Amino acid sequence: MQGNYAYVEKLNRHSRIMPLRGKIATLGRNSFVAPNSSVIGDVQIGNQSSVWYNTVLRGDVNSIVIGDESVISDRSVVHCSSGNGPKGAQPTVVGNRVYVGPGSIIHACKIEDDVHIGAGSIVYDGAVVEAGAQLEAGSLVTAGKRVPAGQLWAGSPAKFVREVSAADKEMHQLTISDNNTLSAEHEVQTSKSAKQQHIDQLENFAHRRERPENILNPATAHN
Repeated sequence: MQGNYAYVEKLNRHSRIMPLRGKIATLGRNSFVAPNSSVIGDVQIGNQSSVWYNTVLRGDVNSIVIGDESVISDRSVVHCSSGNGPKGAQPTVVGNRVYVGPGSIIHACKIEDDVHIGAGSIVYDGAVVEAGAQLEAGSLVTAGKRVPAGQLWAGSPAKFVREVSAADKEMHQLTISDNNTLSAEHEVQTSKSAKQQHIDQLENFAHRRERPENILNPATAHN
């Protein structure tokens, strides 16, 4: 078959979006879901948000909402609760411009806008991380805990360290911006067919084999 009915083989056959129990994820404009990540069931992802490699968003027993321009980094898990957890049935809500560092677990909790969560952190059922708060890498926010707005917490269990500084806020904003730019590039590359990837490789190889102009005209080498 040809035209709109033609089958195009993708480089990666893994299904990023999986429906479950009659629910399927909705993706906002310019959002990126890595080809080997899994977004399952009742999940809503906002505009320009990114879900990176080997990450799982599992909205199977409740809902998950990710706001705009948020980053869920590699190997992270976002889940919700059916009611068997310590705080009963809980969805997971992640606000706008939130950064979740690699290898983190976000479970049945609320993360408000402009929060920065360091790599390998865990936020448990019923916890709330208020707007502009930050967690250092490896932090554990226990069930039902509330991290007040604009505070930096760290440790296991996480405790107050200091107020978030202007430099902390600037670094967070830069991290969000960089990830948004980078995710657009990854979306272009991971959406290509195997055939297009092969064509790109041939073009790059041919370009590398081109001789510089100064080989043909040595005088230009000193200009």
